This record gives sequence, structure tokens and C-alpha cells, in this order.
Amino acid sequence: MQIGNSALAQTLTVRYPAVQHPYYSERDQYFVKILKMALSESGWQHEIESINFPAYSENRSVVFLKAKQYDVHWLNTTVEREAEVEAIKIPLYKGVIGWRALLIKDGRQPEFDQVKTIEDLQRYLFIQGHDWADIEILKNNQLRVEGSSNWAGLFKMVDLGRVDAFPRSIVEIVEEHHKYGEGLKIEKGVILQYPSAYYFFVHKDNTELKAAIESGLNTIIQDGRFDRIFFETFLSKIEPLNIEHRRVFSIERLALKNSMPLEDEHLWFSVDWYKRMKAQYLQKDD
Repeated sequence: MQIGNSALAQTLTVRYPAVQHPYYSERDQYFVKILKMALSESGWQHEIESINFPAYSENRSVVFLKAKQYDVHWLNTTVEREAEVEAIKIPLYKGVIGWRALLIKDGRQPEFDQVKTIEDLQRYLFIQGHDWADIEILKNNQLRVEGSSNWAGLFKMVDLGRVDAFPRSIVEIVEEHHKYGEGLKIEKGVILQYPSAYYFFVHKDNTELKAAIESGLNTIIQDGRFDRIFFETFLSKIEPLNIEHRRVFSIERLALKNSMPLEDEHLWFSVDWYKRMKAQYLQKDD
């Protein structure tokens, strides 16, 4: 979007939620860094402020955005969310929220070594948060899944053998296993992949803020800073998973197939992208 000089003279107020929970507070540092960098590169004068909120669901955050209790939040996109608040369709995690490794009960690796097709995965029962978009995605691909509203219970269900696996993003699973996964192991060979994205969302009528963030994001994407920040932030989380040698099973997400910018391959994570970035990173160290 072209931004006129008169618009740039305005000062944007940008409030974002600072969730008062150690897990989310640490995770959100990445999004805040990207937001601040995008605004700095947008050409807009702006004032940025964090608003303290207790932990809550992403569905609840949509309510807060619509009520203008803050101006921007990073959310996992769904059809419903895109209808209620405005998505800036640049995947902030490069889509890795849809690259899922599995937490399984210790001792069950030999079973998963036999998984060769998506049909093999359909035999297993997965667990996810009860209001997560992933439940519908898995069900629409004939994968069996249950939901739970209790965070600790998601891990406990696997440990107790009530479900077979807990799929987690490749940027989440190593740390979560360390903190919460007693009695569990990270499965060694499987990646379940589907289109998924965290976007910045704003109120439907906040066109100025949308334009500013979108412009700034495109600048740092084009000059390579976005990829470098992503890679340097998440290398230590992805590298232990040996992703280059895993079996990747891709499934569809029909509900958002036509609205996600999947044709812009440079926006999305891939194994080839990861190999290229790692080669560049190692060369830089030399």
C-alpha cells in the first residue's frame, strides 16, 4: 500500500498485550522484536506501549482487539479470526507453527519407526488444546484427535497412555519437552506438516496501523533481516530435531487454502531454506 506524506506525519499509537505468564512472556519477545522493527522501518511516527494482561486464550484476544483494548496482537490464523479482525498476511513464524514433531511416551519409538504413510498416522490418537485451530485441521484429514483445556494435562494424557502423541511446533517442542515432558520423548523420525501461520492482527478499521506494519515487514523481508532474525532466534530449537533427515507428511488445510499467500515461497519455512540458511550461517562463523 502506498502511504502519503500527510499520513506519515500522524503519530500512530500502538498498544500490544504483554501476557503475565512466564511461558508466553518469553515466547512473545520474538513477536515484539519483529513488531518494533517493522514499525521503525514503516516511515510512520509511532508510540508503542505494552498493556499487561493475564494469560488467556487466543479467542479471548480477538474479543479484546475488537473492543480496542489494544491495537495489535499476533495470533494463529483461522477463518473465523480473519472474519472478525484484520490479518496482515505475512507469516511471522514462516509457517513453522504447522511443522509438528511429536511428543510420545518413553519406550514407544519403535512403533513410530514403522510409520511410512499418512494412513499409518491415522491409527494414532493425538491431543491438542481444546480451542486450537489444529483440531479441525487434523480431523479434516481423518486424523484422530482429542482436546483438553488444561495445559499440564496435555502432557499428562500422553504420559498416562490415554493418547498416543502430542504434536508441537518444531520451534516449541524442545523447550517444552525440557520443561514439561517428564516421562516423554521427542519422536525421532516424523514431521506432520500443514499450512498454518501466526499473523499480526489489528481492528478492522485500523487501516493506518495495518499499512504501517505491512510496509515495515516487507522492508525487512526484502533486505534479508527477517530471515536472519528468524534463523538466529530458532536455530537452537530446530537443530536438535535433525529435521533434514525426517519423514515429512504434508496434509491440507482447505478452509484457508485460497487465502494464505502460499505461492510466495520466500515467506515460508522449508527444509531447503533451512539448509541454505545453515550453510550461510556456518560460512559466516568461518
